[in-house]
Amino acid sequence: MSQSSLNASNFDEPNEIDGNVNANDDDSVSLGEMLSERYWGISAYLVIMLSLAGAIIWTAVAIAEQVQQHHADYTTLQTLQEESHALEVEHQRLIIEQQTFSATPQIASRAVSQMGMFSPKTEDKLILQPTASQDNANVTQNVALGGEQ
Repeated sequence: MSQSSLNASNFDEPNEIDGNVNANDDDSVSLGEMLSERYWGISAYLVIMLSLAGAIIWTAVAIAEQVQQHHADYTTLQTLQEESHALEVEHQRLIIEQQTFSATPQIASRAVSQMGMFSPKTEDKLILQPTASQDNANVTQNVALGGEQ
């Protein structure tokens, strides 16, 4: 027997000199052997790889759904912010309009209280209307004086 075959056989058998037992007992199975064995016609390595591939695909689909949902939510957020801005502008406009309308009664009350103004009664109102003969007389007088019509 050659030296290399003696060394290889020594590693497979328990070392009687040291009293140590090698890790490759008949009862223990290495990871490589376990992955290469077939259970019910299916390799454990194949099952693990298919499981990992399925997990990767599931993760990719979940991420794509989340990104799509994020884009939809962001679009909705932008629309709602635009509506909010439009409502704020409308609210400011209505506040200004309300202040304008509330200022009119304040002006009227100050005119009465501070300046003594009042609205005239119907009998106090005098409406003057020019008559046709007065207008013609004024025009004739202006022409005679050299004024223009």
